[in-house]
Order: sequence, then C-alpha cells, then structure tokens
Amino acid sequence: MKSSRAILTAIVIAIVVAAAWFMFRRGSGERVDLMTTFDQAEKRGQFTVADATLAGETKKAIVAPPNGRITFHVKVPDDGWLKVWLGLKPEAWTIEGNGVHFYAGVSDGRAYETLFTQTINPFANTAERRWIPVTVDLSAYAGEEINIILNTLSSLPPAAPDDRGDMPLWGAPEVVKR
Repeated sequence: MKSSRAILTAIVIAIVVAAAWFMFRRGSGERVDLMTTFDQAEKRGQFTVADATLAGETKKAIVAPPNGRITFHVKVPDDGWLKVWLGLKPEAWTIEGNGVHFYAGVSDGRAYETLFTQTINPFANTAERRWIPVTVDLSAYAGEEINIILNTLSSLPPAAPDDRGDMPLWGAPEVVKR
C-alpha cells in the first residue's frame, strides 16, 4: 500500500512539474518590441517616438501623423499576438474634430488583410481620454515573415477631411507569444 501511494505521489508530482514547465515555456516565449525596430520601419509621413502619458499611464509611443502609415517587417512566433495601445495626445482632447481612425493589417507581399479598425474621438467621448488596448491574434501567420502595417486616417470617406485635433499615438506596439 505504501509503495502504491509513493508511486501515485510521484506521478502527480511529475504531472504538476510537466504542466508548470509547459505553461512557463508558453508564457516566456518570443517577443518582438516594434519600438526597437522603429528606425528600420518604412514610414509614410512624419513619425517620431516619445513617452506619452494618458490618464496617468505613461507608455513609449509612436507619434503618428493624421494620415500616416508605418510598416514593420517581423517573423511571427508560434501563437503570436499583436499588442498595441491606441490614444490621442491630451492636447487633442479639447479640440473639436471627428477623431482619428486607426487601422492595422498584415501583408505577405501579395495580399493585405485588415486586423482591426477603430475610431477614437476623445473630444466627443471623454471615456476615450486614456490608452485603449488592442490585442489581435496573429497565429495564422506563425513562422512567417510578414509586414505589420499601422495606419491612421483623419476622416473616413465619404466625410470631408478633418484633421483638427488629430494627434494619434500607437503605444508600446509589440508582437508577443501567448
């Protein structure tokens, strides 16, 4: 009876150790900080990098033009996710306008796929006077080298262009392994 209990205990310990190893290995996987590759990124428009504080939370951010595009070339890890925070500079919060349309996608050089779209207007919606998190599954591109394309637009068609108060920020963009 004692040997059966010892064997059962050993099996349970082995399962717990294996599960912990698996979870640790998954959670500590590859991470691609897009901020570190900012200088190599292809840019359409005037982009800069700055620390930006929204609602008391500071992040390293890409300051984008109202109608800009920045492209990062990355290799997507297994179970990769795009993680980014969206926002507008606090100076924009009290300037009338129609907000900024953020959208991101991926391209393999042959086709483009939109990952997400979101319009943020902190002048009209005070709840948007903060960092807004976006997380998108990239696991369909695991192991592939792709372009991640971050875009901003001052207005969506058919609206007339309106870039009043358009001071978009892409906060702490990275590709993480979940």
